[in-house]
This record gives sequence, structure tokens and C-alpha cells, in this order.
Amino acid sequence: MIFKIFLVWRLALFIITYIGSKIHPLVQNGGIGAVAPGKSFDFFASWAQWDGGHFYNIAKYGYFAPNEFAFFPMYPGLIKLVSYLTLGNTLLAGFLISNISFLAFLYVFYNLAAKIQNKNVALAATLTLIFFPTAFFTVAFYSESLFLLAAILFFTHIQNKKYLLSAFFVGAASLTRFIGITLSISLILELVKNFKWDLKQIASKITIITISFVPLTLYCLYLFQRFKDPVYFLTVESTWHRHLTNPLATIFAYLTTFQVNMPFNDYLDVLLTIFFAIILIVGRKKIPAALWIFSALAILIPASTGTLTSMPRYLLASLGTFIILGAYLAPYRVRYLIWGVSLVSQIALAIMFVNGFWVA
Repeated sequence: MIFKIFLVWRLALFIITYIGSKIHPLVQNGGIGAVAPGKSFDFFASWAQWDGGHFYNIAKYGYFAPNEFAFFPMYPGLIKLVSYLTLGNTLLAGFLISNISFLAFLYVFYNLAAKIQNKNVALAATLTLIFFPTAFFTVAFYSESLFLLAAILFFTHIQNKKYLLSAFFVGAASLTRFIGITLSISLILELVKNFKWDLKQIASKITIITISFVPLTLYCLYLFQRFKDPVYFLTVESTWHRHLTNPLATIFAYLTTFQVNMPFNDYLDVLLTIFFAIILIVGRKKIPAALWIFSALAILIPASTGTLTSMPRYLLASLGTFIILGAYLAPYRVRYLIWGVSLVSQIALAIMFVNGFWVA
């Protein structure tokens, strides 16, 4: 069932965005597939717009510019490896990783949601996520799906009490996106449950926690060796107009400047952020504490950068919120209306993205 849903959605998205690229205006930008003077539009490459272009350059040429270090190495590193199997085709390698990762994620997400709630809720949660306005980023040349897969595998293994494997996926997630290291909080909370003063048990748990930090620590050591700054990936965020601040202050700043004639992106940024926060608070008891904590941090940390830009995409990582939404929507027919509106929004945003507009 999951495979059929994914296949129909993916093919429809491909066809609709292709038609959209033919009948809607194209925007010039520096994207590898975008139209530009002396350069024609490339639909396939246009799925690597904006951040995708940075991942493409890192995979193909390495980290050649300081601001590139804002993008973590797991996704472009895997692209480089897979490109040997695709005869050097970097784009194809990236799309294979993204699409296969998202399909695998959907299987694991559905099964985890079914264990937490039931199959009806799991299906509703899965469809809510697939139809979410920015879900098309999971099959674009972006690291979203790889990160989601690492995160959901972490929670699956946590639930099955396979803590060593959980630690491995903390490491994988933290090398894909910085927020991945916050999974270690959920891991620590699970390990201290039913704590006993047993030396072997304590040593085992400390070892597991240490393993979860090893990949990011090694990356930080590399950055220190190269730039004398172990968190250089945070330092360069300033080049993307991001700085550390109170997330509530960020949201309040958007609300105080809320205007009727604001760009559509700004509406999505602030309204979806607030909506997800409310759903997560109201539905707290519907998901495990470990998943709730990570889902909350997936909202708070991006909002702590002084801007809500790209929040509709970052919210995809708030996995618990989608399960809560599935629980609320599953019993009611209004879900079909909500899914329809969400899917139409996704189609519009996907066409804009492919055509070169900034979306999220």
C-alpha cells in the first residue's frame, strides 16, 4: 500500500511539475537547472534549485567555499559514493538517494505510527505528511529524506530497546543536519529510565551515549583542524542571515509585522510554525515523550535563528506532530478536504520551486 501511494504521488508530482514548467513563468537564478542568459531551462536539474545546488557542488567539487559548510556532509558524501554506480551522474545519484530514502522512511514511519496509535491513525499520519505543502522537498535534490529516514529509524530502534543501533542513527542524523544531535537527548532519557546502580549497566549506557556523539565530534575536530573553529557550520550561518535568538522572540517579531500584503512565503512561515506548535502542545499525550521532545526541538531550533525562513520545510522533521494530526484527522471525513487543500498547495509550491522561485 505504501509503495503504491508513493508511486502514484511521485509520478503525478513529476508530470504536473513538468507541465507547470512549460506553461508558467521561469525565473532566472543561479540554480544549475534554472534558465539564465545563454542557458536553457533543464527540468531534471531544476529539482536541485537553491540549497540543492550547494549539495550538488559539494558532492561534485568538495567544500570549496566557506558558506558551503552550513550544509552537512552526509548527503553530499553519499551522493559522491553513489555517483560511482551512476557512471559519474551526480544528479541521478542524489535523486536516487532522496527518493529511495523517502520511500523507506514512509514504510518505517507508518509502522511506528501504527505501534504508537493504530493502523488508521498511521495511514492518516502518513498521508498528512505526503500531502504536506513542502513534502516535495523529500524527493528533490535535498537532504530532507535522508535526515527523516535516520530520525525515524532512531525512534524505531528506541521503541524496540535496541539502543546501540539507536546511537548509530543519532550519529547518521547529526552528520546530515545539526538538529540530528538533539536525538541524543531522547536517547539519554530512554537510557536513564529504570536506572540502577550497576557498574556494568552504567558503563554500557555511557558507551552507547558516547557512540552517538562520535560522528559529529569527528566532524568538529576536522573543522577545528581546518578553521580553528570546531562549530564553523554555526559560524557561517551569519552569511545566510541567521543568528541565535529566542524562538518566541522570532515568532513575535513576525506577528508584530504581520500585514495583509505580506509575501505568501511569510504567511506560510509564521502560520505553519504556530499551528505545529499548538498541535504538539495539545496532543502531547498521544505520542511518547522521546518523540515529543525531538518534534518540539525540530520547531524551536530553526526558530532560534532569528528567522522563520524555510520553516515549512524544516517542519517536516517534527514527526510527532504528523502522528498527532493523524490521530485527530483519522475519525473525520473533513480530513479529505484538508488533504485536498494541502495537496493543491504542494502542487503550486512545487511548480514554483521547479520554475526557479524561492519557496522554502
